[in-house]
Amino acid sequence: MQFLSNPHGCEGWAGEMAQRIRAFDWSATDLGPINQWSTSLVCNVQMMLASPMPMVMLWGRAGYMIYNDSYSVFAGGRHPSLLGAPVELGWPEVADFNRHVVDTCLAGGTLSFNNKDLVLLRNGQPETVWLDLYYSPVAGDNQQPAGVLAIVVDTTELVKSEQVRQELTHNLEQRVAAEVQARSSAEDQLRQSQKLEAIGGLTGGVAHDFNNLLQVIAGNLHLLARHEPDNAQVQRRVNAAIAAVERGAKLSAQLLAFARRQPLSPAVYNPQRIYAGLGELLQRALGETIHIDVQLPQDSWSINVDRNQLENALLNLAINARDAMKGEGVIRISGENIILNPGDCIGKSVSPGEYVRLAVTDTGVGMPPGIQARVFEPFFTTKRDGHGTGLGLSMVFGFVRQSGGHVEVSSEEGQGTVVQLYFPRSLGEECLEASDEPVASVGGQETILVVEDNEGVRLTVVDVLEQSGYTVITAEDGDQAMSKLKAGLQPELIFTDVVMPGRLKSTDLAAWARAQTPPVPVLFTSGHTRDILSSNHLLSPDIHLLSKPYSPEALTLRVRSVLTAR
Repeated sequence: MQFLSNPHGCEGWAGEMAQRIRAFDWSATDLGPINQWSTSLVCNVQMMLASPMPMVMLWGRAGYMIYNDSYSVFAGGRHPSLLGAPVELGWPEVADFNRHVVDTCLAGGTLSFNNKDLVLLRNGQPETVWLDLYYSPVAGDNQQPAGVLAIVVDTTELVKSEQVRQELTHNLEQRVAAEVQARSSAEDQLRQSQKLEAIGGLTGGVAHDFNNLLQVIAGNLHLLARHEPDNAQVQRRVNAAIAAVERGAKLSAQLLAFARRQPLSPAVYNPQRIYAGLGELLQRALGETIHIDVQLPQDSWSINVDRNQLENALLNLAINARDAMKGEGVIRISGENIILNPGDCIGKSVSPGEYVRLAVTDTGVGMPPGIQARVFEPFFTTKRDGHGTGLGLSMVFGFVRQSGGHVEVSSEEGQGTVVQLYFPRSLGEECLEASDEPVASVGGQETILVVEDNEGVRLTVVDVLEQSGYTVITAEDGDQAMSKLKAGLQPELIFTDVVMPGRLKSTDLAAWARAQTPPVPVLFTSGHTRDILSSNHLLSPDIHLLSKPYSPEALTLRVRSVLTAR
């Protein structure tokens, strides 16, 4: 019976490759005509054809290829030309590899490879494939190795899937690490912010009480000076005491700036205009050995800030830069319009949006990380005793945050420091400078209701205003003031402290005053405004505020100004 003429129910013996093997002219090869094949070759070919696994027989030293239906699928465009071809000619791109396989197995050895990567030209184009390969010798009728049986499992898709999985895992690990880093940074930022907020709350409260004490001292000193105008010794000592009060007031103002409780009067400005008014002052303050390099864009966006406070902030930063450079070098003041994306704001106390970034850069000694982490703390300074209060950067921090912005400090020892101030872009109309109208007279005969819970402050205010000709009615808190108003008192001005005990607040008195016909003007005074007068202490133009401590002249001038503007 002819070889493979009866499949006996085996699909592989009746398949495409069984038919091709029977039809192939084997007489042109070393195997000879198919009806003369050895019993061993016939049995092994039948076994191979019946297997569902991709298998190929490499017979003889040349490795003539005989394979099954599953292998024909793997061979792709090389099928059916591989049938009967020497393996080195059938797969020339891996000829050396296959030569090694044939030589090894004909010598009685076996070979196996897991995920072996090879570059094959199955369909005319090189492609990298990964294969599990198993090679075993096949015995001839003389029991000696006569060929090689190869099992080929294509693992390319599995390997690629694993590569994708590993890449995804790696990316996930990177994302997780980035998220952990971002969360850690955000937690550090939060802890620092909470720490500074706690210190700010303490310093703001201390500054408020301190300002009340200064107001009592300053008020009585000024009244004493008025009572003894011809006593040179009294005048000298009073002036010395008033100078000390003014230094205390400056210190208190710096504390309030850090605590973000200073009253701000913001307006829309272009940074170019702000620097134009500050350049000469900076040069005088820094000295001739410091060169100021200004790099501001011509098309800079506008910002809504308190100009005086911004100028103070830039001046403080420039002085710190000068000291870091030991009085010589170049300080660069730069600005740019930037857009912060959500990714830029991770771990920072700033929201995405459009900002103007102002930066002060020096080439000084720089700061180590430990000092850099504390630069915004009040009273922290690296300068020797008597050469710094430690409030300069604290004031800058509080002012920028109160203005809705953000501060960043980057420094490297021996390389210098960069302090960057971020201010939200303002689309409002730029403010035009307005000159203050002079007040012709500082006295008057109007009736003023003074609402102040601190008795020492209240008495000095009464003395100053009565000496200026005003009729003064007093109240210790908002409740007492409202009782007098409802009882028929009709003052031309209410002068009230912002923060007082009692049920009624100063803002309640102001609301009552606005509702009258005509409205009664209100002049506020406070050591700090907290959040009572306005959100974030940004004063609107219709709010009049006289900050403590103030001099008698400042009080009478402001009272007259508010009364005149009715």
